[in-house]
Amino acid sequence: MAELDDLRHRSALAPVAWLWSRLGGGQQAVALRATDRALEALSGIVGAKSAPQVLAARLTDRLHEVGGEALVRDPMGWLLGRGLVQRPACPDLRCDDGIRLDTGNDCPTCGNIVHIRRMLRAQVSARVEAETPGMDPATYRAEVEQRLRKETLLDEARAQILRARAEREAEQRQLAIAQRRAIEEDAELARSQAPCADCGLPECAGLCPPCSYRRRTEGLLREAVDLAIAVRANLSDAASVDRLTQQCETDTRALLDKAGERACGRDADPALVAFIAPQLAQQLRDKRHAAALRRLLCSQEVVAEADAAYEALLRHRGRGAEEAAEHAADVAGRRAAEFLLRRRLDELHTARQRGAMVVRLAAGKILVDAA
Repeated sequence: MAELDDLRHRSALAPVAWLWSRLGGGQQAVALRATDRALEALSGIVGAKSAPQVLAARLTDRLHEVGGEALVRDPMGWLLGRGLVQRPACPDLRCDDGIRLDTGNDCPTCGNIVHIRRMLRAQVSARVEAETPGMDPATYRAEVEQRLRKETLLDEARAQILRARAEREAEQRQLAIAQRRAIEEDAELARSQAPCADCGLPECAGLCPPCSYRRRTEGLLREAVDLAIAVRANLSDAASVDRLTQQCETDTRALLDKAGERACGRDADPALVAFIAPQLAQQLRDKRHAAALRRLLCSQEVVAEADAAYEALLRHRGRGAEEAAEHAADVAGRRAAEFLLRRRLDELHTARQRGAMVVRLAAGKILVDAA
């Protein structure tokens, strides 16, 4: 074993070191290739690290079967035909002589097969005895064995049909997976080659970076405008909401442009300005959100909610818990302000939809009158 360079080989073949010494150089090369195949198969079951130890245990068990290395007459034939090969006693690929390679315990599939065979023998014996009572023992055993062979052949034929069906289904699944993967790859290629939806620049995956920055900036700008209008406008007056929205949007764009000039300079590269704009719009939106919450914290609804939380905690804990009560009031006030802000934003969107509907109805009436 010392001449083997691979530690995996030395570990796996250690139980048969004496047999190995009896092999010639060419035989050792062939045996090493067989060992590699066995280790590769075991690696897929127990992992590459455990494969040499499992193979060594297999060789040890096989030597015990023959009574030791001294009783092996043909080392090469024994290694290739008996020692290194896996001998599954059932269809489970993890089975080796009735032992599960991955757990080292008895193979449950083998136990099931034994149980099924015993049950089949009992059923066949019962049928033979019922059909031909009083049969002599030798004829009875022969008839049972003959029927068992027929049942076994039928079971094997049915198993082959099931295996063939399973193989066809597996091939169909693999074909479907390959087709779906090809469709997804084609769709991804088409998506990556699609021009920009806004500016038409080719091969931009549908949206080039500058247009993506612009869309992000526009979305944040609209959110900033909505936050300002939601806490200042009379949301029941659709015309007033529309007028204030236009004015606020104009002012917000001017603020954003000035912030961009301060951040990038007056003659900055347009690509740099497009990249910075979403970050500035995010900061402006966050400032508007904080300002809206501060404004709502002074509203009657929020103050009432905070006072109720303060009084409830004092009633629960008694005097001396003023600091905890103030904290609870702050938390309740912020939560109420957030809820109130979301509600007012919903009302703002409803008011805009109502105003747009009025405009459409008015336009339709004008067209009808003109007709």
